[in-house]
Amino acid sequence: MRIDYLWHSEFMIHIKNKSGEIIKIMSDSWLSDFVAWDMMARNPRIKIDYTKLQNLDAIFLSHSHLDHIDPYTLVDLFENLEKKPDIFLAETLAFLEPLFVKNLKNVNIIILENKETIDYKWLKITGLIYKNSFITNEDDVMTLFIENENELIYSDVDTEPGSNFEVIEYMYDFFNKKNYSQVIYLATRNELEWNLKLFDAKNAKERQKIDSEYRAFRKDEIIREYEKFEVEWINSFYETKNLSKIFIWQWIVFPKEINSEVFCLNTMKLEQVKDIEEKTAKKFGYKTNFSYFKWWQSYIIENNIIKNIWSIDYLSEIDFIDVKQDLSLDFFRKLNFSPLNNEKRNIKKQKEIIIDLINNRFFPYALANLEIPLKDAILESKEKKYSIKVRYGTKDDFENIYYVFDFGKLRFEIENIKDDYFNEDYWANDLEDFYNWSQELYSNFLHKLDEKKSYRLWTFLGSNFLNNDLLYKKFDLHFWLAKNKESIN
Repeated sequence: MRIDYLWHSEFMIHIKNKSGEIIKIMSDSWLSDFVAWDMMARNPRIKIDYTKLQNLDAIFLSHSHLDHIDPYTLVDLFENLEKKPDIFLAETLAFLEPLFVKNLKNVNIIILENKETIDYKWLKITGLIYKNSFITNEDDVMTLFIENENELIYSDVDTEPGSNFEVIEYMYDFFNKKNYSQVIYLATRNELEWNLKLFDAKNAKERQKIDSEYRAFRKDEIIREYEKFEVEWINSFYETKNLSKIFIWQWIVFPKEINSEVFCLNTMKLEQVKDIEEKTAKKFGYKTNFSYFKWWQSYIIENNIIKNIWSIDYLSEIDFIDVKQDLSLDFFRKLNFSPLNNEKRNIKKQKEIIIDLINNRFFPYALANLEIPLKDAILESKEKKYSIKVRYGTKDDFENIYYVFDFGKLRFEIENIKDDYFNEDYWANDLEDFYNWSQELYSNFLHKLDEKKSYRLWTFLGSNFLNNDLLYKKFDLHFWLAKNKESIN
């Protein structure tokens, strides 16, 4: 088995089928220098050399985030590869199939259903969707099993089993359904939340404290992951014979045009995560082999031995900034008090969109969400109400409108609030942009948010299934831009 680590959570597997033919399957597709509306970027930035990548059997698309489904890369692949790859589409994304058919010439779509195994070129492909007890922006994620007669690889894509015992038991059964010569668990890690906390620190001392807190938290989290197998009396997939757990890293950064020095504001390295987990597993008596992949490298895995063989020959580097930690950097994130697109808009039209958005989309979600109950927010407030403040206009000329709900109302209503009380606040331009998909969930990286508040409305807009029509509009726009060699900016 050969795995090309394309960076972030993307990889390409080269695996032999029953007849000895090598099948190439790419998992997710973000290879362009585009994500979160051109406000975030890839490091390294790369391009594909099609003189060296001349065939690709299939591309698996796991979920609807732009750092996984990348219309710009997909259009590029279908324009340059003579033999078009098949698309494995998670069943949670089946509503997007017409867009792929419309924009990718001669595409063959194969819908992967949850826990259903398909035969593909004498390989077996199985998708697994985790069940969640609450609504998340990754509810549509499908994880992936690929197997031949002797080998199995599993990618958790953009999630992890955690304490989901149903998933853990399924993984255990799958890993042990036959005596594989090697089982590869490709585990994706994401430290973005804590890296952003380093950006938001007020000084270097606070930054050091955040870094120390995260390292302690991560160590405890890993220990708890192994303790649960003993406390809960569930089967541990770490008991699997010939199991290797290999870590890869999701890494999204600000474009270097902003300030390339900020790349050094990062917390734990992937090798440090690997070392902690390796020591913890050994302490609990497991013989799992642990490793991690470096960006832009090809690896051969034979008899559970991982060999780095070369840099990926079909990728050309545009530029790369080596990421070294330096928490003493004199850089602290300052965000402007303004909408990201600070321009005059049709306020009457905006008000129609936003009242409909709040009452007909957000309100039912907010009432039903038991993770952060709207009821609790009202009960805990002195005013006994929930207020969403929206600023209509530009940073130099705006008016505040307060949309308020309390236990005496049937919906959010506009109220005059003299003391500027609000639970969450937005610029109307930003909400309109999100509604029209010229912003998205992760463009909040560049918003000035109060860390003590819960931004329920913005979180809701990023929730899959609840906004599939908006997702469709998003990908329709990006496919159009990609085919016309344009970007959002």
